Amino acid sequence: MKYFIYFFLLLYVNNNFAQDSTRFLIRADQFVSEVLTPEKIYQYPKFLRGKIKFRDETSTEALLNYNYLNGEMEFINPKNDTLAIAEHQMLNILRIILNKDTFYYHKGYMQQVLQTSVGILAKRQMLVVLKREKLGAFDQPASTTNVESMLYFRDYYGSITTTMKVRENITMVYRNEFFLGDNYYSFLPANKKNLLKLFPSRRAILNNYLRENEVDFKNSSHLQKLFLFLK
Repeated sequence: MKYFIYFFLLLYVNNNFAQDSTRFLIRADQFVSEVLTPEKIYQYPKFLRGKIKFRDETSTEALLNYNYLNGEMEFINPKNDTLAIAEHQMLNILRIILNKDTFYYHKGYMQQVLQTSVGILAKRQMLVVLKREKLGAFDQPASTTNVESMLYFRDYYGSITTTMKVRENITMVYRNEFFLGDNYYSFLPANKKNLLKLFPSRRAILNNYLRENEVDFKNSSHLQKLFLFLK
């Protein structure tokens, strides 16, 4: 199956993301596909029929899957090509129902973690670069302090290529970024400031809760407990 996608990935490793313990090491001169197999790149083992509901009240169905590597919701067209949803369509997405999961779009795709009467807790999960090691003298790895990595895994036609080799040791990891949303599908990154901004009428009880409870805004369990308190 060919991936006719312009694959341009700008990856940032920073403290805004919760880190998964699963790490993948792509060694210098190793084929990308030896490590980043479809099972690791995609959320589901195969493309599944899902429903996309748009803000203009139209909807469509397609074979869909979420790509952790480029952060795109992809679909299979009638020609059996794998494509990303077009940008003008992304901005009009209200939600996507896929395999009993719900996704939203807000400057990227987010999966619903919890929905209550007051709002939505969502996460964005991606594969990002944790560490890069350039090969130095005698091909010994030398860690770089640069935490920003730009990777191009594409061939002349813009397809993701399975024959590409990397030129340095690259360690990748799944990372989660959490978002808080209200009932109008307005989402903000999960932190104390945005929590109080989204729910101003509950500022007093929220401040009291935060004083009495440890809340790590990168921790899914902490955030779910907080949202259930708000019900």
